[in-house]
Amino acid sequence: MVVIAHDHYRARRIELANYALTAILDGFGELSPARDKDNPDAHLLRGLIEKELGLRAAAMTDFDAARAKRPDMVEALIQSGVMKLEAGNVVEATPLLENAVHFAPSSPLAHLNLGDAYRLGGRAADAKREFDTALAMDSSLAVAHYDLGLLYLFSPSFPGTSASDQVATAIRELGTYKTMRGGHGAPGTSDDIDELLSRANAKQAEQKAATATAVPATPAAATSAKPPPVDAGAKK
Repeated sequence: MVVIAHDHYRARRIELANYALTAILDGFGELSPARDKDNPDAHLLRGLIEKELGLRAAAMTDFDAARAKRPDMVEALIQSGVMKLEAGNVVEATPLLENAVHFAPSSPLAHLNLGDAYRLGGRAADAKREFDTALAMDSSLAVAHYDLGLLYLFSPSFPGTSASDQVATAIRELGTYKTMRGGHGAPGTSDDIDELLSRANAKQAEQKAATATAVPATPAAATSAKPPPVDAGAKK
């Protein structure tokens, strides 16, 4: 029955997919009880549909139900973690995404989303490690360059990187993302890449202007002061 629901979902027959999932998880009364109310795959699929329809609370409930029955269900872990990040709950999202990486260390998406959790949690070096890992696994993952751009642009400071190098790296990563995603991005999607590039370029221009107008340091007072008068009596 779950396979049927998946087929309807892939064919974008959402109403039929929901009907099949209702039969599995809820049933239609005493004469037609739920066939498998704890099925984690059914909860995951219904959560994906609910998220797509904007029913975020219902989606989170189903993702949680899927994880309760299958703690190693990586997609449910990622979906729950991402939704918590979107809600600003970094503290709860991070362990979910760490578990996703634990159960699927070869998943670039698990590393990508964990990197985003670390970025939002202020763990710049850990975030970069996860983004780099995701790109090493899948070099076509354009969004990893976008996330790296955000990391370098908005981190107060990056370990081992000067302020000028930090903003230059942000510009490079954001530019790479824009090139990889294409001129206008995927149909039906939008992002703020042009605004981010403008902010990064403005920040770089401010840095250059500040360097150009910097006043040379004044020599130390001791090097320019006149020597004290000699006490002629002390030489006697």
